Amino acid sequence: MSTPELDWSPYDSRGTASRVGEFVTHGKVEFELCCEGGLYVIRRTDRTGKRVVVSEAGRGLSRPGTLELWKLIAIGDTG
Repeated sequence: MSTPELDWSPYDSRGTASRVGEFVTHGKVEFELCCEGGLYVIRRTDRTGKRVVVSEAGRGLSRPGTLELWKLIAIGDTG
């Protein structure tokens, strides 16, 4: 299963608590739909290599926009 091509950037917690609403895994990659300081963000943790890489997408989008990206990731749709 593959996931959509998104602009992933290094994860920046911005010093706020993160509430994970949903998560899904595809192999050694875990995706989390989070709410941080009133903003939705999709966090990706990739454990396929020797290092654990955490990145994010969807920060700053509207809630419906982020949820639409989340649906594509959750079902593994490449669009």
